[in-house]
Amino acid sequence: MTALVGVLNKHAVAIAADSAVTMGNTHKVVNSANKIFTLSKYHPVAVMTYGDAAFMDVPWDIIIKEYRKELGETSFPILSRYIDDFVQFLHRRNFFCDEETQRSCMLLLLDSFFSLCHNEILRGKGIEIKDQTEEIIAEKLQQCLDSNKAGNQCPEFSEYGYEDFTLYAKSDIDEYAEKVGFNDSELLCKSFYHYLSASLDISLNTGLVFVGYGEDEIYPSMFPINVSFGMDGHLRYYLDESNVARISEHGSSAVIVPFAQIDITQTIIRGINPSFQEIIYNVIGKSIHSLSNAITDILDAHASTAIVSPAIKSLDKDSIIRDITHQINKEMRESYTAPLLNTVVSLDKEDMANMAESFISLTSLVRRMQPGEETVGGPVDVAVISKGDGFVWINRKHYFKPELNASFFNNYFK
Repeated sequence: MTALVGVLNKHAVAIAADSAVTMGNTHKVVNSANKIFTLSKYHPVAVMTYGDAAFMDVPWDIIIKEYRKELGETSFPILSRYIDDFVQFLHRRNFFCDEETQRSCMLLLLDSFFSLCHNEILRGKGIEIKDQTEEIIAEKLQQCLDSNKAGNQCPEFSEYGYEDFTLYAKSDIDEYAEKVGFNDSELLCKSFYHYLSASLDISLNTGLVFVGYGEDEIYPSMFPINVSFGMDGHLRYYLDESNVARISEHGSSAVIVPFAQIDITQTIIRGINPSFQEIIYNVIGKSIHSLSNAITDILDAHASTAIVSPAIKSLDKDSIIRDITHQINKEMRESYTAPLLNTVVSLDKEDMANMAESFISLTSLVRRMQPGEETVGGPVDVAVISKGDGFVWINRKHYFKPELNASFFNNYFK
């Protein structure tokens, strides 16, 4: 796991990341991972990574540095064009893997998807694995199909239809279905296709946060995308629109955007822990329904008031709950979020860097005090990107001593 944050205003953008990484499927956490990379040696753009540390078994740091080398002195007028070019770069390099690796990755995701459906059945119905019938599994697959089909699609799957997918993967899925003893391979194939094409987090997912300035932009912006894998000439990725941040003359003047483990940063921004906030909303919902039932029970107990009971029962309680939560959210924004952002508007680069580092350090402290793995920790890397000064490291860990490796820095721009 990890924690990243971006703090943006009209002066610059400060970014920070921890160094913790979990080794494979073990519980071992090491504090040496790099999660902030310059995307160009010559222009004020960078990328942060979280989630899976590799793409198709190739470490992301290798891919990003290969792209940086190919990009050279090329720049683009707006930041989003760097994303388009980076996606095309992955295509040009054939996703850094061969056809066999792509199929192996697809089958790994298929097994993960099928297991996910099993686990959802277990949680939802309390059914033991040995008691799961094919009808129950088929019902869950159909639910996933209907849900994912109704959602947004990944860009490169909009023209890659189900028929195209079956030509590529149907034989492998038939073989998998036979291995796990599931007879309706057509349903499995269709449900799996819509699972892959939907814009949602899946296993093997990596978040790439592009941040900085295009050549024609004077204010910073931040565009996160989620990338999973490539197959049959198509890359599964989508833009995380909910976390896109832009500083503009007539829009936002300051933004704080956390990624991965966001609870501590959001607690500071909103004034309440997100998990506790969800508990409050659930209690409010249950209380409204309980109050309504208590009132109608009293009314139904007397003939003179029973006539009023249907009117109480017909009240739109969900609308009332939504209105209450909306009012709570409004109060949080006015009491906590807005004053904090108004402060960020006027911060200079050094203070923005300190703020970004503090968000990560506080998250690390909380994880250290909690039971379980310390999934956020280690040195905090901090950088500031501005239009005039470009990319500047504030804190950066090295796996070598800089004073003994002058050649590394001398060769950086060669």
